[in-house]
Amino acid sequence: MLTKNRITAVQHDSNVCADIQGFDFNDYTADDIATVRDFWLQYGVIRFRDANISDQQQVEFSAHFGEFVIHPKQLQEGGHPTHPEILVISNAMKDGRPSGAMGNSEATWHTDTWFYEKPPAGAILRAVQVPETGGDTYFLSTYQAYETLPNHLRDAVAKRQIFFQSAYDKTGKLRLGKTKPTSEDFREWVGMVHPLVRKHGETGRDALYLGGTAEGAWIVGMPLDESTDLIAQLWEHTTTTDDVFVQQWNAGDIMMWDNRCTMHRRDSFDPNSIRIMHRTTTAGERPV
Repeated sequence: MLTKNRITAVQHDSNVCADIQGFDFNDYTADDIATVRDFWLQYGVIRFRDANISDQQQVEFSAHFGEFVIHPKQLQEGGHPTHPEILVISNAMKDGRPSGAMGNSEATWHTDTWFYEKPPAGAILRAVQVPETGGDTYFLSTYQAYETLPNHLRDAVAKRQIFFQSAYDKTGKLRLGKTKPTSEDFREWVGMVHPLVRKHGETGRDALYLGGTAEGAWIVGMPLDESTDLIAQLWEHTTTTDDVFVQQWNAGDIMMWDNRCTMHRRDSFDPNSIRIMHRTTTAGERPV
């Protein structure tokens, strides 16, 4: 437990998340925001239980942590009717069409929009309506993933860059605005190159950066078979850790994570249940 400026962070035993207590979304100061930011940077993931705030309050709170980023899904089915800063994640239907993004399926381990030149720094996700079971969200630390690498893997990733194709999403669907590639070699497709180990722009700590999938990823300059094998080892190392925080949602809960040093995933849930989440996303720097 750590208290600063009347706000307390209670660390979860997974070492990935801390519960924030004593922050009042209806009455906070610049010092309060600075304290929340300190905890966010320290723990990587923070949680506000039963915050029960409005969309407008979420937008106002999020604005203190950077400029807003429009998630790709906000340009499709996930747009909010009155707050363009909010991505609606929902499996509910309206007039026969999805009223939000992502449906009820599982979302596997990833960092958000890893194929951007400047992936977002943070995300703030608020539960509006949740099913009785399922739809849990899991978090892990990519600081820890890097710091616990065996020596031979740490040597293998040193000063390496990783290429992520950006033509197709994880489901194999062509991304909005992208053209179907003509080459069968994904390394020739449109994509983004980032360091395989990125230095956090604010904390200065090193974190392993694997993006969102091993498919369509290539360690630049390495023979493809060697790259595929190394990436598989890195994913195995990163995602088999016991230090995972599991968020079992209550309506009103808010999770805030640092996209530069964490990965997350989501369980599927019964399609006959309704899950509605409102998310805001803040801008980050280009990984170095």
